Amino acid sequence: MAETNSWFGPSERALEFGAQYALVLGQWGALFNAASALVEANVALGQLAVDSSNEFESWVKQTAAGPWNWMSPDSLQKFMSQFNPGKPAG
Repeated sequence: MAETNSWFGPSERALEFGAQYALVLGQWGALFNAASALVEANVALGQLAVDSSNEFESWVKQTAAGPWNWMSPDSLQKFMSQFNPGKPAG
C-alpha cells in the first residue's frame, strides 16, 4: 500500500492519479473543442461551395444569353434557315 501524506490524507499515488485524470479530462476537452471547430469550418466550406456553384451557374447562363453569342452554332443555324425556307431550323 502506498504511503499517505498524513494519517487521513490521500497517498502520493492517489494524488498522482488525480492529477493525471485532470490532465486526461483537459485533453479530451481540447479534442472536443477542436472537433467542434472542424465541424463548423466544414459547414462554412459547404455553404461557400453551394454559393459559389450557384454563382457560377448564374454566370454561365448570363454569358450564354449575352449579345456576343450571335455567332453561336444555334444562332447561325436559325439565321441561315431564314434564307432556306424549305429546311427546318433545327
